[in-house]
Amino acid sequence: MDNPNTVEEWGAYIASLNGPKLFSVATAANSLEFVRELQGEGFSNEDITNILLMFAMRFRKVDLDPPVGLPGEYLSYTDLLDSISR
Repeated sequence: MDNPNTVEEWGAYIASLNGPKLFSVATAANSLEFVRELQGEGFSNEDITNILLMFAMRFRKVDLDPPVGLPGEYLSYTDLLDSISR
């Protein structure tokens, strides 16, 4: 599948993910390599943070713990969730 082209398309795609697929895609998305790819496609840092936040919120919605301590992790999903809980 090609990457979604807008933040809204990312939101719709992330909302369709569950279980192992969610974990796999969210893990891959939270890497510096992927962030650089999104930057190359014209996404701003704010857009990228919002996309990662959508992954974090999806974990909460489906009652799964987000991956933590990933090697090369760009942002902590747990910290993102904490930032919106305050």
